[in-house]
Amino acid sequence: MPLKLIQSDMFRKFLYDLDPGFIAPDVKLIKQIIHRAYNHTYPQIVQYIENHAVSVNLTTDLWTAQNRQGYIGVTCCFLDENFQLHELVLTVTYVRYPHTADHISDTLLELLDLWMLREKVNVITTDNGANMKRAIKDMSEISHNITWQPCTAHTLQLVVGKGLACVKLLVLRAKRLIDFFMRPKQSERLENIQINIGNQVVWHVSKKKLFFFNK
Repeated sequence: MPLKLIQSDMFRKFLYDLDPGFIAPDVKLIKQIIHRAYNHTYPQIVQYIENHAVSVNLTTDLWTAQNRQGYIGVTCCFLDENFQLHELVLTVTYVRYPHTADHISDTLLELLDLWMLREKVNVITTDNGANMKRAIKDMSEISHNITWQPCTAHTLQLVVGKGLACVKLLVLRAKRLIDFFMRPKQSERLENIQINIGNQVVWHVSKKKLFFFNK
């Protein structure tokens, strides 16, 4: 949720109903708490990765807001010496426009240097976007230990999408039909019809049983 939620009168009323003695902090204080928590945990996480990870894998995705501002999220995964899986969200950060491969690779390289991971990264998994793929390829030319891995789920989604292309008109009509029956009036009519059909089925079954016993 955005931090401005704390400024909502309804949210403050909600907090008051939960605990009248609780004083909600303002946005400025919340940001200070977040910054202090980050500054406290960042060096500990860096040291933990250094001590317990031989290599790490990254998963990253880029999305664009309606105002054309792009944000990239990066997750780090690794196995420690006891083969325990660890997953860490390293960042959700801004990527300057346009979202070219150069801008993406520059952002990721800065992140690797910040977390001291440039020599530890083995695989970076992304979707099949041309800019993401090219960005990782460019990074591999700088750090030869980095390889690109396409996301299996995204690839499967593309396959299914292309497979449905030949029945696009049928899918569109099915969606329109679903939308029609999702309207309150039509949904109520459909429910009543289903109930009546169910009652008729029960009546016919009961009639057959009665005929069987009489016979």
